[in-house]
Amino acid sequence: MSLTRLLAALPEPLFSAYSIERVLGVGAYAVVYQIRDKFTSEAFALKVIEKEPLRIRAMLPQLAREASLMDAHAGTPHVVELLETTMTTTHVFLRFNLCRQSLEDVSKSQGAMTEEDAFRWLRQAALGVQALHASGVVHRDLKPSNYLVDNEGVLHICDFGWACLEDEHHTGQCGTPDYAPPETRVAHGPWVHTSKVDIYSLGASLQHFLLGRVPKGPRDLPKWVSAGTTELLEDLMDPDPEARPTIEELLARPQLAQNIIVQILDQWHSFFGKSSFSKNPLSIQQDLSCGGLYQ
Repeated sequence: MSLTRLLAALPEPLFSAYSIERVLGVGAYAVVYQIRDKFTSEAFALKVIEKEPLRIRAMLPQLAREASLMDAHAGTPHVVELLETTMTTTHVFLRFNLCRQSLEDVSKSQGAMTEEDAFRWLRQAALGVQALHASGVVHRDLKPSNYLVDNEGVLHICDFGWACLEDEHHTGQCGTPDYAPPETRVAHGPWVHTSKVDIYSLGASLQHFLLGRVPKGPRDLPKWVSAGTTELLEDLMDPDPEARPTIEELLARPQLAQNIIVQILDQWHSFFGKSSFSKNPLSIQQDLSCGGLYQ
């Protein structure tokens, strides 16, 4: 059940430009719709958030942080891009490119992935994380449902509800337990959240890809994979944050390294494989992922 109620119709100025086609997803604080431009017939994802439930829970500053981080990473490969923000007295409307599905959807429909496919998706996710870490951002909620795939087969990281800056030295609980490291599963633990939080979550995501389902802890490893893959999973999900590799070290692992031709094609798809839009200035600082939900 969502604290944002379903809409019968869009308010102006959105009503003049877009029509609602269907509900894509419902989260605790938001509802995502597929909408269509009345003039170009292009489809988009529109995330709708009611302000009052967030105001009561003191979550509006959290939304402000998200928008600021998303704005700073506009155009970053493998990170979802916010196209437009519209605010009324009661709601915030966030428009994104319409992505085909999430990798959680892929796992549900196709089951366990081959190592080759799993590493192909992990590489794209790691490239997005590399860009975030380079600017000091820790996502803190990486998981298959937050990897969206567009029509070109390009992965985009979404849903920055838990994201923070590493130099803010956050502690405590955050993220999604099935993909979260030990340092984020305790309310008052001694560990500061660093970029190594995302490394663990990338490992748990790889675990999900290979199992074809939500993992049941770091020991729930697929039995059929190569010894090198098992070793990589254990390294990524080491309980000691300092023992986990950096994102650069992960991308240098043989399973994720690619020859120069594949790298050029990957970069080409990232930069030119989707339509270009001019982003409207943010009237308020908020963010949402194309299809991602506040959970």
